[in-house]
Amino acid sequence: MINMILIQVIGAVAFLALSLSYFKKEKRQILFMQIIAYIFFTIHYFLLSGVAGCICNLIGLLALLTIYFFDKYKLKNKVAVSTFFIAVLIIVNILTFQNAYSIFPLIASTIVIISFIKDNGNVIRIIGIISAICWLIYAIVYKSYISIIFEAITFLNVCIALTKNISHKEKEKING
Repeated sequence: MINMILIQVIGAVAFLALSLSYFKKEKRQILFMQIIAYIFFTIHYFLLSGVAGCICNLIGLLALLTIYFFDKYKLKNKVAVSTFFIAVLIIVNILTFQNAYSIFPLIASTIVIISFIKDNGNVIRIIGIISAICWLIYAIVYKSYISIIFEAITFLNVCIALTKNISHKEKEKING
């Protein structure tokens, strides 16, 4: 019982970091918060025996770290690196395929990597909505109760953040 509570707490920390990331203004801040989230997600799904979830989060973490440093140091070839990580995701998921639900973390992780090639924060937020839906389905299957709750909250948070950001940009256009 204590193990299950600990696993759910680890998931809660991950979702808190993820939710807060969407309210950050700069891409670099969003990436940093999501790196923290991915660390805790990897641990969470490992402890739940969700192989696809664990692997996708681990590869996603490595991809986010790489993209974060590419952005920070103004490095080139983000597309090539992202393509490499997407290929690794697909290959590893094929090799470790558990069931039909294993496709949802793959979809979520792939689109998240694609979103970070772009410099548009709203694209990242829209991808966050799609990703939340995919992870919600996976969480239901693997009985990650905290993930079920927080994916629903994340979905709402990202929708709110996207609306807030779009509204703020429209006000800037009108005022200046």
